[in-house]
Amino acid sequence: MNRVDRRRDHMSSLEELWQKESRFLEQLFDDHTPFACKDLMEFHDYVYYHCSSFIHNPSVGSQEPGKHLYEALTHYLNALLKEISTGMENILSDEELIVRYVEHWQLYRKACEDLDRGCRYLNQNWVKQEQLEGHKHIHHVYRLAMIRWKELVFSPIDRALVTAISLTLRQKPRESTRSLVYQALRSIVELYANDERQEVPVPTKLNNVFTEEVVGFYKSETLAEFQRIISSNIFSDFKHFLKYACLAMPEIQEGLQFKAVLKRHLALLLDKAIAKSLGGKDYIQAILGTRQSPLERAMRDHKPLVAVIDEVCTDAINRMDQKRNPIGLLITYSNELMTKKSREEITEELKRIVDVMEFLNDKDKFIQQYWRVLRTRQIKESSSWDGNESTMISLLSKRLGQNVTAELTDQLKDFENSKRVNDKFQNHLKINGIKLGFDFRLKYFCNRGRDENFKLILPSELENAVQEFAKFHTEKRCVIVFNHQISCGEIIWNAGQSTHILEVSTLQMSILLLFNEQESFTADELAERLGTNIETIKPVLAFWIHIKFLISSGSSVEVNSDFTNRKRRLNFNKTADAAKTRKIEEKDDEKLRHERKFNMDAAIMRIMKKHKILEKSQLFSLVIEELKKFFTPSIGFIKERVDALTKKEDLELCGPTTYKYVS
Repeated sequence: MNRVDRRRDHMSSLEELWQKESRFLEQLFDDHTPFACKDLMEFHDYVYYHCSSFIHNPSVGSQEPGKHLYEALTHYLNALLKEISTGMENILSDEELIVRYVEHWQLYRKACEDLDRGCRYLNQNWVKQEQLEGHKHIHHVYRLAMIRWKELVFSPIDRALVTAISLTLRQKPRESTRSLVYQALRSIVELYANDERQEVPVPTKLNNVFTEEVVGFYKSETLAEFQRIISSNIFSDFKHFLKYACLAMPEIQEGLQFKAVLKRHLALLLDKAIAKSLGGKDYIQAILGTRQSPLERAMRDHKPLVAVIDEVCTDAINRMDQKRNPIGLLITYSNELMTKKSREEITEELKRIVDVMEFLNDKDKFIQQYWRVLRTRQIKESSSWDGNESTMISLLSKRLGQNVTAELTDQLKDFENSKRVNDKFQNHLKINGIKLGFDFRLKYFCNRGRDENFKLILPSELENAVQEFAKFHTEKRCVIVFNHQISCGEIIWNAGQSTHILEVSTLQMSILLLFNEQESFTADELAERLGTNIETIKPVLAFWIHIKFLISSGSSVEVNSDFTNRKRRLNFNKTADAAKTRKIEEKDDEKLRHERKFNMDAAIMRIMKKHKILEKSQLFSLVIEELKKFFTPSIGFIKERVDALTKKEDLELCGPTTYKYVS
């Protein structure tokens, strides 16, 4: 078979493929039946084979099969549209012209959307290559279909249709007719947006063709349609609507009116969802259900509108009048996940927590509180799997940066170091045959000065262990300080016929061991024996007296030998009363304020050193942008720190609202 025969045979094969594809086009454009999933896949396969079946045959150019399909589609659409146009050219009634135009348009547009999806391979390969080679007359299938409609259907009747629209609106038509007019205008906007000549923007084209009254009608109806779709919670056609509405009306993205409608609707839905939430998991779902909703997916190509969703979520989570603390909810839920008994993969839930955390203004406060809960899990050995702990810190580091989460990373390293040191210490005891008489394990090795400590003379039983560990650790050339505020352990208490395991702090254990020496003590005697002040031991004694573990007789206290409890294990270490909790919170808040001042001053000086001279508004904007990964500062706080740096002569006010860097 010679070259000519081979080529003729290949073209015949392409014609056979086109006949199969034509049946699908008849389904779309003649029967007006949308593609089912199976139809779409089958049609896509035909298109793929049509474009690529002869790509390695020297008798056929690589682009020729795609060209054959593109031309065949063009001829098919031309024939279809000429028939539609012929039926519309002689219509004299304005209303009938609009009705028939919209009727044909809606069926045609829907069919073209399905056709474009089925021709995805043609669009992304053949069309793309043709455009790269500079063939500007080649377009994606949907745009091709719009161009053919404009030339063959719209252009022959454009003056008649424009006149019909203008006259119909002047007659104050009924609602159904107004709706048809609006659909006709939407069609024209879409045709303008897909026109081959794009030198003139769509809004200008509308203003050039239609009267101010018609353009005003289109804009008011677009706002009403926007509101209707938002309220309906059905967003299947919203993406298409927005694409062309925004091209004709930039104010949808740039103005305030549409955003206000969207914000009010979302804020109401989110408030209701948050009100129904029972805990951290529900709260996260309420936020992310709004942020990752079908509405957000429909608006994803329009960042200014998506930003409204972020704004609503940010406002909701940072509102001052909330009954529940969002940071507390997130921390509590993360702790629940980390302490589950089963060692399951919880990465997806941790990602959701981090997603919501990003809406917080006080991200540094979240990190601070997460650090405390993480350390508590490490001390109590309640974390189900260290892998989950590392995953969470990794997720936070990716979002906020390693400098923000450095303290969490150090905490994990310190705990791993604690395990190694404790293993070596246990090995040291075993090698040297040392018996401490009780289990001495180091759970947390580095304090980094985050917690207050108090003086405490340990009973001999505990002091021997401390001294032995100090001798062991001298080789490491590092000073060891035991923190009595957070150290804890277990002690066995025998009372008559019952035995209880008491979970106690180091201070509680020290008090109890003294009762092995004598039956009763006054509070002053206990404080003196332990080398601490009486205010330190008062809360412990008050709690034990309240639960009748201690008996108070006059100024003395003694252990109640008749104390009973059905539980064999009793947790006395949870007696961190409200006063102690408030003290910790106050210290955390004070430290946070100090860190924020430091970060604020550093940010201001970095920015001023770079720019030398800045207007106040510019400086404030740059500071907020730089610090948003830590926290969102108020304008008042920025002004306070700028004034402080000006007084220190690090900055100079060289105008009413201009600051200069002083080198």
